[in-house]
Amino acid sequence: MTLRQLPSETSSAPDSEPSKGAWYAVCLLLLLYILSYVGRQIITVLVDPIEKTLGLTDIQIGLLVGLAFTLVFAFCGILVGWLVDTFPRKIIIFVGTIIWSLSCIMCGLSTSFEWLFIARMGVGIGEATLMPSAYAFLSDVFPRRKLATALGIFSFGSTFGVALALGIGGYVLGFFSHSQGMQTPVGHLEPWQLAFVFSGVPALALSALALTLPEQRKPKHTSERRALIKPLITLFRTHTWVMSAQFIGFAMNALMGYTLMAWAPAFMGRNYGWRPVEIGTALALVVGISGAVATLGSGFVADRLWSRGVQGSHYLLASLVLAISVPFGIIAFLSPYPWVFLLGASVVYFAAAVSLNMGATALQLLTPPPLRGRLSGLYLFWTNMFGACLGPLIVAILTQHLLEGRAKVGVAMAIVIPLAAIAGATMLCLARHRYADIVTAAEAKLDLAVTNSSPLGMKQALGDKVNGQLS
Repeated sequence: MTLRQLPSETSSAPDSEPSKGAWYAVCLLLLLYILSYVGRQIITVLVDPIEKTLGLTDIQIGLLVGLAFTLVFAFCGILVGWLVDTFPRKIIIFVGTIIWSLSCIMCGLSTSFEWLFIARMGVGIGEATLMPSAYAFLSDVFPRRKLATALGIFSFGSTFGVALALGIGGYVLGFFSHSQGMQTPVGHLEPWQLAFVFSGVPALALSALALTLPEQRKPKHTSERRALIKPLITLFRTHTWVMSAQFIGFAMNALMGYTLMAWAPAFMGRNYGWRPVEIGTALALVVGISGAVATLGSGFVADRLWSRGVQGSHYLLASLVLAISVPFGIIAFLSPYPWVFLLGASVVYFAAAVSLNMGATALQLLTPPPLRGRLSGLYLFWTNMFGACLGPLIVAILTQHLLEGRAKVGVAMAIVIPLAAIAGATMLCLARHRYADIVTAAEAKLDLAVTNSSPLGMKQALGDKVNGQLS
């Protein structure tokens, strides 16, 4: 079987109701995703105290928030993708959870930029195991026309995790601000260090739950499963335009979303004079409400539109919300009123969360089963290197060197975020019909394969063959 034929098998689960094991997997993966996002994003609300304690510049903060985590997260994603296609996914998730939770605790024990950078890299290595594993796992156990709903529930973990990170970070900073930290067996820890430690402990305690995932037995290794890069090259050559739109369009969304979350707390502190506890609470509400509606609702809407004949519903929804977010992204970061900013930021985050879910779903529908882990790893590598790595760093460079003022971070964000949204919306809109053609063709081939595999289908096929020979 060639890779040109494989896209017709982009779902190994029939279009029926998901099993109880499938729903259990969604809930458990959602829990782990929430905890991973807490460990990943809590640094964004700790920017100012880290700067003061360690004497860091905006460039160094940009490296800690973006490059330190994203570089290894992205590069490890490719290797992890191959592991996901080859070895038991629950073991990979278990080991990865231990690594990133311990690394998050080590962030809280760091006393210099260098050690904090290394610890953030450890968080990236561990967390690189979760998303490729989860995407491939859920694509195997959920029907194609309910996959967006399942991935939407899983993607809600990023929304709730960000909100929880902001809430925990702001609360810990406020609670321990009067005592200037706490004395522990390993020495005195600043409030921001305690926030890191508290964000890593729960995941370490719950890591063993990954071993209870009801994983399906993998088929024997094929040449597609053993090879690392060659099958991906063949797939890109077969569907060059759509795969380019998938990677570039949703990378723009990643740049927009990561930039927002990396610099919004610092923007509010510098421009509105809000304290960390106030920033954490406000952003937690904004992210929690808008993100929950986006992730939980977008999957349901996309599945409904698809079932009613709207072709390319995943690209359609993503391009629409990205386009709508453009004026809100400009107004939010140029407004002198914090509540106007929070309203605009909620729309921007809503668009980013919808696009995150639509990108994950579209990728799985385009991907042959033997390549799900590797293509997911490559996709996460690209979107994170382009989006999460470059976005915060571009804002820092614009603020520090072009605009020459820490208070100008809002102007830099008003430039970067809307431009990314425009580019992403345009790319996905142009590729929508071609994407719809590929998914529709894959659906037809899968339905034919299911029909032919049934007793009635086999009997009819045998009759047609006999009639053809008689004629």
